[in-house]
Amino acid sequence: MNLIIQKSIKYNIQDFFNTVINLDFVDGISLNVGVTKDDKIVIFNLSSGNDELVKSIYSNTYNELKNLEMIMLDDVLAYLSKINYKGRVMLNIIPLEHKCITEDETKALMEKIKLFLNNLENILKDKTNLDMFIHSTSRNLVTLLKNKGLKTKIGFAVTTTDLNYIDVEYYVFAYEMINLILIKQEIDLKKEVFLYLGSAYEISSIYDYLRGSKATDLAKKLYNELNLMGDYPELMKKTFLD
Repeated sequence: MNLIIQKSIKYNIQDFFNTVINLDFVDGISLNVGVTKDDKIVIFNLSSGNDELVKSIYSNTYNELKNLEMIMLDDVLAYLSKINYKGRVMLNIIPLEHKCITEDETKALMEKIKLFLNNLENILKDKTNLDMFIHSTSRNLVTLLKNKGLKTKIGFAVTTTDLNYIDVEYYVFAYEMINLILIKQEIDLKKEVFLYLGSAYEISSIYDYLRGSKATDLAKKLYNELNLMGDYPELMKKTFLD
């Protein structure tokens, strides 16, 4: 079982990259990635009002967003590469898609996505010492990433809005999407599975589901094959690793 910690509002940038990433029980980090109006690729925290936050990032320039805790992805990866960080670095690409009314809007969006992918490829090309993973809830984006042939592992974040199968190297299941039968199918296919637990309630609930009073034989069998992702390193360690 690997424990991946999500960069969130719980820790500021300095504490996260100076302290959290160096905890001996943390196997890697996950970063939310978006792109600004002027095509700067950034990492940022998701919280309440996520839709409005994402819309604000995509519709404003980098300089107009200085009030947000945000940092350039290239700077983060350059730092991790410089210190030769050995943990997993997982990028959660927040979808760029939005509803297009006209053909011109559709073409403009596709050009935006293509530019984003090219810029992302340029950022990653000299970070070969990092163990990189990239996933998204966007099937379109994941498919384009696969076609790019990047030297990273490509995954899919499973949500209620898209339950169709897509063949990738790993899957991220949010709390409300956790289904042990589906998870077993992917593990049997030698795919990695990550469970994202974003709150203390979800951590406690999934512990009961996997190891506690509600655990089934299947849950106990799968337990050591699963990976966990969340915002609370100490609580997750105490719950699942101690």
